[in-house]
Amino acid sequence: MPEAGALSLYAALLRGELEGDEALQASRHIFELVMNNVEQAIWWKDVNSVYLGCNRKLAQYAGLDDASEMIGKTDSDFPWGQIERPRTGTEWFQDHDRAVVESGEPILGMREQVRVVDGRVMWVETNKVPVKDREGNVIGTLGTFIDISERIEAEDELKRTLEELDERVKGRTYELRTANDTLLREVEERVRLEQRERRRRAQAETLRDTAAAIARSLQLDDVIEQALRGVEQLFDHRRSRVALYDIDGVLELAGLRVPGGTDVHEFEPHTPVPDLSTDAGKPRAHGERPCPHLGDDGTVILPLQVADRLLGFLAVEPNPGAGFTTDEIGLLATIADQAASAISNSRALVMARSLAAIEERQRLANDLHDSVSQTLWTASLVAETLARSANLTDDEAKQVGRLRLLTTGALSEMRTLLLELRPNVIEETPLADLVRQLASAFESRKSASCTVDLGPLPEVLPGVKVALYRIVQESLNNVARHAEATKVRITLSCSQDRLRLEVTDDGIGFDTNRPPEHLGQRIMAERARAIGAELSVCSSVGSGTSVTVTVSDVVGLPL
Repeated sequence: MPEAGALSLYAALLRGELEGDEALQASRHIFELVMNNVEQAIWWKDVNSVYLGCNRKLAQYAGLDDASEMIGKTDSDFPWGQIERPRTGTEWFQDHDRAVVESGEPILGMREQVRVVDGRVMWVETNKVPVKDREGNVIGTLGTFIDISERIEAEDELKRTLEELDERVKGRTYELRTANDTLLREVEERVRLEQRERRRRAQAETLRDTAAAIARSLQLDDVIEQALRGVEQLFDHRRSRVALYDIDGVLELAGLRVPGGTDVHEFEPHTPVPDLSTDAGKPRAHGERPCPHLGDDGTVILPLQVADRLLGFLAVEPNPGAGFTTDEIGLLATIADQAASAISNSRALVMARSLAAIEERQRLANDLHDSVSQTLWTASLVAETLARSANLTDDEAKQVGRLRLLTTGALSEMRTLLLELRPNVIEETPLADLVRQLASAFESRKSASCTVDLGPLPEVLPGVKVALYRIVQESLNNVARHAEATKVRITLSCSQDRLRLEVTDDGIGFDTNRPPEHLGQRIMAERARAIGAELSVCSSVGSGTSVTVTVSDVVGLPL
């Protein structure tokens, strides 16, 4: 039946002119007309994933002349059931059919791959919903999908573009700073040219000062504060705020200001906020720049963007009943551009400083290892050799012993320093070696003995190892500074998947009811909590101190 005729029947059906078989036939034709003229492929199956029907679109993908040929078949009978790729194939499709039947809940927006009759493999977005009888029992599934191959290609292209932009960020710092200087000179020139207009001159001067303050600011918080202050000086408004995207793409509040100062009661840094873009969630064409726009309440929302990278938004809310002119929005856009460049510079600077610090620490560690550490090792070896000499007087033997102790301790101190310069080495070094090294370094600093008692130990997780290392280090530092001890014992043992660390000394002790802040108990307690361990500190005046850490559920192989 032609489509025009089917629509005429449907009109007659709505007017109540058809009854019985004629009405049923008209409804069927309208149903087929709708099913066969939508872009989506549509099908329905029974609870065993056997096809009960489909529309013309799916039949075409299957290479069938008539949709009725699908009835009684399964996915394994068609091209998409034979493909061996992720997120496709008979087992993949039927598993999700079964999940919908068993749970009675729909699966929406699922991305899959489908091979059609011409051999082409396309990405589709699939929806599957349960079909229920009048009693609410699931009797089958209804599914649809639509070809999204072009969207997937566009997303892949966008991802590649963003990755390329990220690689260029470090090299953009100088260029952006030059752009800031150029824009500053343009602002200053505009101020000189607009001296006849008092209001515009004042606005331009304020804009110039704001741009200079932003350009001078190296810290992200300072950049945002200077931008918001500039907005406050330029216009009367209710409040202004800056929101920035974090590394996960979540828009967070980064700064808020009301005329007269920051509203500390409302401003919570890093609070997620709704996306301020009018086309949030919609893909943009490559290179398309978002434009300033007005919110429902007249708020001016300006993008903070550098090149093709959207950093966030500057939003300025007008006073009730007021608004902003086109020229004022233009001035706000200038502040937004300056702030975007400075924010990008600040982030790049932080990254550059971090990389420079890591490189410098690595270089210093290498230099110390190749020079001072080797010299100390040689001196320690010479002292060890002298100590074995039989031709020394008692006084000489005593001095050589002292030299041997000093060189050995200095070498341990150097190794500890190298660990601090290269923290990842701590995770790679056995826990027993770390404890012995700390003990040796302690003995070189204090005229007190440090005994290490180690039982068979498992290989613990890197985070646990670092925490225990820091707790031993802090405990020995406390002993060296405050305990006036002559003997220290470090005991490390493992029994029934419980690792126990104990550091005891025979020092002056302290009253645990009034622990002194400088003992660092708070730091040790935080480290213990971070790894799920129990920390206890026992002490009394004149009876020494004992620090105990117990880590449960330690799993690993004995060293």
